[in-house]
Amino acid sequence: MIFRLNFLRVRGFGQHRDISATLQSLVSASEPFSYTAEMGRKALHLLALVIPLGMWSLAPPLALYLLGGSTLIAIAADISRAYSSTVNAWIRTIFGPLMRAKELPEVGTRVTFNGATCVLVGATLLALLFPFRVAVPVLTMTMLADAAAALVGRRLGRHSWGSLSATVEGSTAFVITGFLVMAAFPSLALGPAAASVVVAAATEAAPLPVNDNIRVPLVAAAVVAGGEALAAGLPA
Repeated sequence: MIFRLNFLRVRGFGQHRDISATLQSLVSASEPFSYTAEMGRKALHLLALVIPLGMWSLAPPLALYLLGGSTLIAIAADISRAYSSTVNAWIRTIFGPLMRAKELPEVGTRVTFNGATCVLVGATLLALLFPFRVAVPVLTMTMLADAAAALVGRRLGRHSWGSLSATVEGSTAFVITGFLVMAAFPSLALGPAAASVVVAAATEAAPLPVNDNIRVPLVAAAVVAGGEALAAGLPA
């Protein structure tokens, strides 16, 4: 992929240097996406565990304001880099090696939201649609389980789900990690919590159009909330 950044230059330590070669090397480093890059990407995503921790420790209105504000900033950055060569170059220089090729379109072609932005969007929707006692465990579970699925699937995956890119080994890692995480939140009903992990693993593996950082936590939270509501309505 060749990025045309003609005459785009930045000043560093009083000198001009052409950054197009630097950006092209960053893109080639992320395509094909190496296992080392995958580990770095998931490590960055795991830093986002500060989101559920913050939701847990802060009062809901304040947590939602901070989360919503951060999400709007991330969305604005992705929109800006789609039209501004300067913003695009800055983001590529910092985050380029951890971004997939599909997250690095040429300036002026289309708006593409990267994985970190989608994590924030998914977390914000969870906070808006579900109580924090459901949103926090589900968000924590999906973050850790997704990382486990990606790393195990890339390194040990040998059996794919038919034509899907997801592997049996990766999905198994997702389910095991998800069970362990949800078990750490005894306030949730066991049945709905376990069911949410299985459904989340299937949703993560399915080739659906909505980014998995958005669809997986929302589906998992809906299973928990719906399962608990159904169980509460059943006669003892």
